[in-house]
Amino acid sequence: MNVRSPLCAPVVVGLLLAGCAEPLSGDALPDPVPVPISLRVPVPEGLRDSGAVLLVSRLHASRPAQEFVTALPSGSQEFEVGATPGEVLAVSLLDSAGALSESAMVQAGVSSVWPAKQAQPRILRVPQDYQRIQAAVDAARAGDTVLVKSGTYFETVRLKSGIQLLGSGARWTLLDGGGAPVKLIDFSGASDVVVAGFTFQNVGTGNLCDAMDVMDCGGDWYSAAVYADGHTGQGEAPTSALLMHNVFRNNSIGAMLYFHARAVVRNNLFVGNTHGFVANHFQDVALVANNVFWENTREAIVSQAAYLDILNNVVARSEIGIWHANIQTGRIRCNLFFENGVNGADIHLVPPRFEIGTDGNVELDPLFVSPEAGNFRPAGDSPLIDAGCFEGLEQNGTREDRGAYGGPLGSWR
Repeated sequence: MNVRSPLCAPVVVGLLLAGCAEPLSGDALPDPVPVPISLRVPVPEGLRDSGAVLLVSRLHASRPAQEFVTALPSGSQEFEVGATPGEVLAVSLLDSAGALSESAMVQAGVSSVWPAKQAQPRILRVPQDYQRIQAAVDAARAGDTVLVKSGTYFETVRLKSGIQLLGSGARWTLLDGGGAPVKLIDFSGASDVVVAGFTFQNVGTGNLCDAMDVMDCGGDWYSAAVYADGHTGQGEAPTSALLMHNVFRNNSIGAMLYFHARAVVRNNLFVGNTHGFVANHFQDVALVANNVFWENTREAIVSQAAYLDILNNVVARSEIGIWHANIQTGRIRCNLFFENGVNGADIHLVPPRFEIGTDGNVELDPLFVSPEAGNFRPAGDSPLIDAGCFEGLEQNGTREDRGAYGGPLGSWR
């Protein structure tokens, strides 16, 4: 999907969360914050003369997530991104057609240099170079990519900081829990990681917490396909990941953040899990944008005192669409709900967080091509098309699409 647009200034193409137009209502972004840190992003040689596009997602613990889409001038060899200390940035480079070239997560003030410039980056291939994914991760250093060949893998992986873990496409690269209560991917204490191009499936339930609701226990008691604990016994630990272009299927819990973990969760499919995406037990920070949550039986999204921006998703056929508890922050906008038991539920004296018919939240049939066959692209008459809140992210200047195949990272299989 081409993200170039004539609507905004010559270089900046669009601002996803603030929009080229005014926000729909309320929740105005705070005044700009000084940007004393400069991150220099190199442009791959093959993209310098072909209209490279840069997507930057910013996470901060005390203000809404922001995203900027920028078309780089022809011939650009690098691009400078300003950041404030403590921000987590997910940076993705795309070609002019919207195909992803490379991505990285960066903690401003900790790793303020693009990972590829810290050392000569390497590609570690599984199983060609290493028989197991964990062995390749153990051998990798910050800035390296672990590339996994298509196939089905029955192992659990503990990530470390600065690693890109890439499958060969979600349709063809599967991590399977075999029904056991495991964590297929655990990025606890790891920052600036990217996980893309996998199907995570068949994580089962184990102890009593797994069988109860996902707010009853601390996060470390649960099994989840992708998991992160953002603290240690001494306090908070930097923990962050970009999760994109993945399928979470038939798990007890698809993805879980616990206690100060941060993530950009973008353009994924959550299908047939008991619980889809869970931010469990306080102070998690995430952008949950352009995903499809389909037939996750208990809840699609759970937030327990987290800071979640939930934008442009499809939330369908769950007992509870979005479930909140305790103090809540973040915005819920431009989501499409369909055939849920209830679209939203709030406990522990939390006031209702959203209403259908406000801030772009609607209740309609998404009209996918064929959900029974796993095709969650919008059909020609789908209400997902050109229905995102924000303008300027399509080549023709229309609004972006909702769902897993909308927005600047919508080109994937």
